[in-house]
Amino acid sequence: MLCKKYALTALSVCFAMAGAALPAMTPEIRLPEWQRSRIDISEWKPEQNLLTIRVDIEACNVQLENVSSQLHLPTELGSTSQKHERALLRKGDKVVFLHKVSVKPDFSGWAEVELKALPSQTEILQMIKEMHSKEPVTSAVLEAEALTIKEPLFFGRSMPLLVRDDIALCTAVETAFRPDYKASENEFYLWYPESGFGKGLTGEGLKAFAGAISTGNLKVAESAGGMLLKKLETAKEPLLLTRGNNETFSIPSGVAIELIEADLMTLRAVINKDPASFETLVERMKPGYTKPFLMFNLASLFRSQNKNSKARDWYQKAVEEIPAWPLAQKHLKALGK
Repeated sequence: MLCKKYALTALSVCFAMAGAALPAMTPEIRLPEWQRSRIDISEWKPEQNLLTIRVDIEACNVQLENVSSQLHLPTELGSTSQKHERALLRKGDKVVFLHKVSVKPDFSGWAEVELKALPSQTEILQMIKEMHSKEPVTSAVLEAEALTIKEPLFFGRSMPLLVRDDIALCTAVETAFRPDYKASENEFYLWYPESGFGKGLTGEGLKAFAGAISTGNLKVAESAGGMLLKKLETAKEPLLLTRGNNETFSIPSGVAIELIEADLMTLRAVINKDPASFETLVERMKPGYTKPFLMFNLASLFRSQNKNSKARDWYQKAVEEIPAWPLAQKHLKALGK
C-alpha cells in the first residue's frame, strides 16, 4: 500500500481559504518532493502470532537526517510503540524498517505509522530555484517556507488492520473478502455484506445479495447485485451500512461497486466452470484492492479442474500482490512451488 505525502507550505491553507471566496481556487503551493515512502504488511505468521509491517523510505531528491519510523498500536494489543531510527540517508539512498508485533488472529483495529525526517535545507532551496526559475513569486514563497525547516517533518499513515488465520490486510472488516465459499473442495474469496446492514430497498437488496452468494444462487445474485450496482452508479453516493450498535459505516460507491462486481465475476466463473473467460477479465483489470482476490479465485478454479500449472501461476501472482497471505502460500506450496 503506497503512501506518498509531501509537506505543504503553511501558506497553502491560507491560499485555499482565500480562494473559497473567489470564482477559482488558487492552486496549492507545495514543497518539492523530498521523500518517497511505502508502508505495507510484509509477513504474517499465524502459528507464531507474528505480524511484520514494513516501511520503505527513500531520500529521492535531497539528503535526509534524523529519519525515524514509529508504530503506534491499539491499546487492546497490549504492545508498546516501536521506533526505528536512521541518522543519515544520503540523496538516492533507501532504508527499510521492519516493525514486528505480536497479534492474535481475528483482530481488527487501527494502527498509526508515524514517520519523520529532516530534509536538507540547502538542497531543497536549490531544487526550488531550479524548478521555479520562471515563477519568481512561487519561488519566493517556497524559499521562505524552506528556511523555516529546522526540525524533522512529519509524514506517515493511519491504517486499519485486519488479521485472520488466512490473511493479514490493511482494510476494515466491512470491506474484507472471506474464503467461505467452497466448490469442488476449493475455497473462493467473496465479499459477504451482513444481512442486517443497510436500510430500505438497499438493505433488502444487500440481504438478498448476501444470501444468494453464500448459497451459490447466481440468478438471484445477479438480480440483487444488478439493482445495487444501478443504484450506486446512478446516485454515486456511498453505501451506508448500519452496525449493530446503531453506528454507520460508509463504503465509497466506487469501492462498493468493485466488491459486488468481484462477487459476480467469481460466482459466474465457478457456476459456469469457465476459467478461460474469467482469466481474460482478470488479466484486463487495473491494479486495485479486489484484483488479488480474483487472482486467488481464478487459481482455485483452475485447481478444481486439475489444471495445476495454471493454478500455481495465479496463486503465485496473488502472493506477490499480498505477501501476508498464509492460505495462498499454503496452496502454492501444495502445488509444488
